Amino acid sequence: MSITEANTDTERKTISPYDEWATKFLMKVLKLTIKKFRSTDKSITEPAASSSTLEVWNGRYSAVRNLLGLLQMSLEETESKWKDRISLLPDSLLCHILSFLTTMEAVCTSVLSSRWRGLWKWVPSLDLVSSDFPSDKVCVDFINEFLLNFKTLSEFKLCIIEKDDSDNDASLYEPCLDKVTKHRIQHIEVVCYKDTEIPLTLPVCEALVSLKLYSVKLNDFESLSLPCLKVMCLEHVIFPHNAVLDTPRLEHLTLTGCQSESFMIIKRMSDHVKVDIEVVFEPKDYDFSERNIIYYLINNFSAVKDMTLSWYTLGLIYCLQGMNPLPKFRNLTRLRATTWLEYSFELLPFVLESCPNLRHLTLKLVEGNNLEAVVNSFSKVLSFCLVSSLEYVDIESPITEKAREEEVVRYFLGNATSLKKLVLRLNVSDGEKHDLEVLKQRFDSPRRSSLCQFDVLLVVQTPDKMKEL
Repeated sequence: MSITEANTDTERKTISPYDEWATKFLMKVLKLTIKKFRSTDKSITEPAASSSTLEVWNGRYSAVRNLLGLLQMSLEETESKWKDRISLLPDSLLCHILSFLTTMEAVCTSVLSSRWRGLWKWVPSLDLVSSDFPSDKVCVDFINEFLLNFKTLSEFKLCIIEKDDSDNDASLYEPCLDKVTKHRIQHIEVVCYKDTEIPLTLPVCEALVSLKLYSVKLNDFESLSLPCLKVMCLEHVIFPHNAVLDTPRLEHLTLTGCQSESFMIIKRMSDHVKVDIEVVFEPKDYDFSERNIIYYLINNFSAVKDMTLSWYTLGLIYCLQGMNPLPKFRNLTRLRATTWLEYSFELLPFVLESCPNLRHLTLKLVEGNNLEAVVNSFSKVLSFCLVSSLEYVDIESPITEKAREEEVVRYFLGNATSLKKLVLRLNVSDGEKHDLEVLKQRFDSPRRSSLCQFDVLLVVQTPDKMKEL
């Protein structure tokens, strides 16, 4: 049945299991929604969000504001003009508009006019938060009934939140999610804020483009092909043992806080894949099997061109260098890394030696509490990339009493023969006064490269954000 046919009085398809819930839900959130989007208070209309989600939320709320503005103008005119502006829009366009909203927001549009009533049921995407439902069972039933309308889904987002309620049962989501993955899904995002991870089985999803999981346990599989996957973000995910993924089109991979007895092996990735690694691994004695797990994880990405390493990952690699040497990243041209200032004299030469063709280095230096430096100066043996390929260095650092950050700057300025630009971003507290010219003179030193440009910027640390002067 087409959408247009479903909108006729005689052929409209009703989905009774969640119609009653939708009606009650509408009455509950309508006043809050209208207040949120019509208020002139920016703190209400634009809720706080982290930098990683701000763009997404701005897009959603902008779409809702524009939609409500158009409807308000129409309601103030005659009924005929209302029909001219809204009723004549095709169903496909209205569903496209609703696809930019969460399911909660899309449901709310049903009260705007009869033209919009129930239209949200035909948007091939779901974006839900479990706490919006009375219980996990109601949420799962809602998803199951919604899936009956579609053979394919463009997007599925689910945030599962722990509630102090005996009616909640996280195990109900596993069979529900299995059904979702069989609908030729393109984008999956499952976030779990419960004490236990949500189990998930990944079948062969030929259409899957984006996979984002938080606190999920992947069920066992030996090998899996995801031929269209471009984005994979896994945070606090438990991997199956010795699993192999084939992702020939993968462009962006993020591993954050993931742990396992064995990390997945990714057999293929695109030539321009970007990898961000922040693993959590706590072996007690670093026995042979544990060392191999870490080695194979890092070696899995030895051919990438763009990589980000957290301080934890970098420190772990360094601690195990005597047991399993770090592989050469011969294709790596762009690296972002975080490390302790106190250990920079050891870690930087170690990392640079493994990246002989590095061109761009973004370095964040962190001052550790009660950390004593093991080495107080850089080795005089220079890494190959310093005397051949390194062109751009961007360093962010606090200003310290021991001035270790000055030594780091001088190390690059005095040894990088091909360096074109070095930017030093100094973290300062709000209200501190610093003279940029004085700071630049303090950090400047003789340059090995005659073409090198050296800039110093102040980054003011504020409670809610950082702003650059």
